Amino acid sequence: MKKVLFVMMLIWCGLAQAQTNIMLVSLPDKDTIDHRYPVFTWFYTQAPEGREEIRYNYVLVQLDPNQSALAGVTVNQPLLRINGISGFQLVYPFDAPELQYGKRYGWQLEKTINNVIFEKSEAWEFTLYREVLLPAKYALLNTDYSATIYDVTDDGFFFKLPSRYPVSGNPKTRITDAHGNEMQVVFGQDKKLSSEEEPEKTGRGFYYLQTGSYPSGTYSLIVTDPKGNVHNTRFRIK
Repeated sequence: MKKVLFVMMLIWCGLAQAQTNIMLVSLPDKDTIDHRYPVFTWFYTQAPEGREEIRYNYVLVQLDPNQSALAGVTVNQPLLRINGISGFQLVYPFDAPELQYGKRYGWQLEKTINNVIFEKSEAWEFTLYREVLLPAKYALLNTDYSATIYDVTDDGFFFKLPSRYPVSGNPKTRITDAHGNEMQVVFGQDKKLSSEEEPEKTGRGFYYLQTGSYPSGTYSLIVTDPKGNVHNTRFRIK
């Protein structure tokens, strides 16, 4: 029953958005930005409704992996909600929850008249991304999707496997290029972290991956720990 209600809610939201007169302008849908305080703008395509008090509500959510912006603003707990905006612009507040690099966010506008919601805009998404150069300490693998891409500036780089389970030798590792082709995996045997490169003061879970023979492009690094948990990240060779 809950699943049916959820599907009906998505259908209703989709129909409502198809008829909306609220036009989102920026950030453009699926945009990638590198700053934590973006500016959101929109406008309304119809003439004002007399002397009615028209305001807008802004809703922002963090999206789960593979989740659409519409699904996110429909079911996720809002990260930020600002009601009663009188104009067509919002600068992300400095005292709002800080946006995180490597995360996707969905946002939507609600038009209200006398504090009653009359229609909603489309739901758009954006990604906050920051270039990370390697070698600069090490790449940290994640168990979920991350938009972070490490730029390799040497013949290889360190990565850390954040697993509680000890690995004997090198971990089970796959590398694929942008087309899904498997690449040869070669670990460095004598590469060591210096004290400056190792802020945690522990040598556990660090590995040096040699990438000097790889052509330019973006690659996915997928590592499976002894319990079968999959960790991943992406790196780029220019």
